Amino acid sequence: MNLFLCRSIIKLAIILLLVFVSFLLTGCWDRREVNNTALVLGAAIDKEEGKNIKLTVQVLVPRAGGSGQMGGGTGTGGSGAQVLVRSAVGEDMADAASKLQVKFPRKLFWGHCKTYIIGHKLAKKGDLNEQLDFLMRHPEPRERAQLFVSFGEAAGILEFKPPLEPYEGETLRKLAEMHTGVNVTVKDFEQMITGDAGAALLPLIKKLPPEKGGEPNETTAYIVGTALFKRDKMVGYIDISSTKGLLWLRNEIGVTSVTIHPQKGQSISLDPIQETTKLLPTIKNGKWKMQVKIKSEGAIVQNGSRLDIMNPNVLKRVEKDLEKDITQRINQTLTRVKKEMNVDAFGFADAFHRKYPKQWNKAKDHWDDVLPQVDVNVDIKTRVKRPGLSTTPAGLREDEVEEK
Repeated sequence: MNLFLCRSIIKLAIILLLVFVSFLLTGCWDRREVNNTALVLGAAIDKEEGKNIKLTVQVLVPRAGGSGQMGGGTGTGGSGAQVLVRSAVGEDMADAASKLQVKFPRKLFWGHCKTYIIGHKLAKKGDLNEQLDFLMRHPEPRERAQLFVSFGEAAGILEFKPPLEPYEGETLRKLAEMHTGVNVTVKDFEQMITGDAGAALLPLIKKLPPEKGGEPNETTAYIVGTALFKRDKMVGYIDISSTKGLLWLRNEIGVTSVTIHPQKGQSISLDPIQETTKLLPTIKNGKWKMQVKIKSEGAIVQNGSRLDIMNPNVLKRVEKDLEKDITQRINQTLTRVKKEMNVDAFGFADAFHRKYPKQWNKAKDHWDDVLPQVDVNVDIKTRVKRPGLSTTPAGLREDEVEEK
């Protein structure tokens, strides 16, 4: 009986102790008051003289209590949000960030920063690893924030006043997520440069000219192509046309329409619905080959020809023309990226590594010599799944429509 009573007392004491300790865990020991915080919305990193870099941040200016939309101020966007842009020069991001902090009466918070822009000079110089280490190591920055490379200085882009979004960083983030170009996060870039190929890519952005009669900063940036890297150094770039071929190879094609010309002066435009790309590597008799198998389904969104696209024979013709157009885009990309710049931006190294680990271990140290010799064969099968709602091209009578 005494033993039972002792055990009961011990259990009750443990329960009471746990209840008491739980009260100590309910406090917000690491809380940060919003009124004491400066939210970083976007950041730009540029090369300065020597080994220094210039860090520019775009910080949200909070609304005054009880006021409506705010206008005016540095970097005011189309929706009325007000932002403040400030810069500081330092040896690296941590040093520049500490110098930036003295220019703000509130503690900088990086957790809301979704866009980082790298200046063209810094990208060409390399040494991005040193700056990325701050983003990967510091507890606040998001690893899923988007990375971009700008033509010219990156800092000026944060000064833009986009017409639709509250600030420029949000504009770029949405463009990247729409897959108008490549979509690469901080984490993605770090994995690319440490991967088998050591190649990486980032969306390349440029200032959109302002409207006639408007202010110079009442504009936005847009994606004009793709910057290509070997490790953390930019070695070149491709335009938006070649980028489309790159997206097909990487199985990342998004909202981009494809326009074919079945007849001179006539066109048919299609939107991709579903696309799958498979990389099938083979090594035979010492020759490295890559077969790229692509299956694509599309919807016709505009018929600018005189063809009856409801006719099965016409649809087959459209599908063949579509296959030819995509093949040309991919071959253009392969020539520019694989042969001229010798950059494996397609994931070929990973595919060979998975299927032929022994051969890869022998070739990985001289992959730059092997890559140009890889024979690539592109096999595309397309299907027009949705010809559209109209049975005849707009403005034509049925007797004017061609069925062949």
